[in-house]
Amino acid sequence: MAGVKWSAVPNPIQARTLLAAVRSLPRSGPRLIAYFGTMYYSALRPEEAAALGKWHVDLPVPVWDESKGKHVYGWGEFHLSEATPHVGARWTDGGQPRDHRQLKSRSAGEGRTVPCPPDLTELPWEHVSRYGYADDSRLFRGARGGPLPMITYTRAWRAARRIALTEDAQATLLAARPYDLRHAAVSTWLSGGVDPALVVEWAGHSLAVLMEVYAAFSLRQDVIAKRRVQEALGH
Repeated sequence: MAGVKWSAVPNPIQARTLLAAVRSLPRSGPRLIAYFGTMYYSALRPEEAAALGKWHVDLPVPVWDESKGKHVYGWGEFHLSEATPHVGARWTDGGQPRDHRQLKSRSAGEGRTVPCPPDLTELPWEHVSRYGYADDSRLFRGARGGPLPMITYTRAWRAARRIALTEDAQATLLAARPYDLRHAAVSTWLSGGVDPALVVEWAGHSLAVLMEVYAAFSLRQDVIAKRRVQEALGH
């Protein structure tokens, strides 16, 4: 497995700018902001985010802060149990564009729990208050009902890149795919000092895969660490 192309991974400012651009999109933007948010803040794969149902979401009720004049959101969790990758209607038994599968790198019936930081907790609450849950209790669905179409969020992401990035940046691989938000989340966890063993548990891959895929990031962190030592020594 090749390592991540780090020129494709948005930094925190770029990621937030892209999410703001998604929100600004007419029609589809407000419906998709929480979907993309789960990839950036909780490192969900697109097919894991698409599979989220009411039973997967464990979020604290927002608390009104009188001094701030707004609701305050706390940490929550996603208890993942399945994924619904887009495979095309001709390849599923029920003729639906999405298949139902176990989590990647997990046995059938084996789930994983992922933290949901306050910045993200607000987005599902906002989404549910505006759109509710689907008839099958899914969190995300198409504008006309049914599973979230891949073409819908792909077009929205392309439009968001045109809004958020300069023409020169658009011509690069920077955040070319929604999946790059997941890479950004994992790199943020690592740069924040989260134990790699815990990152593995949250992200849902093995330690070997983490070290292989994020080897370039680890080398970059080594350079930063040496620079900090130099600074501590008074240089």
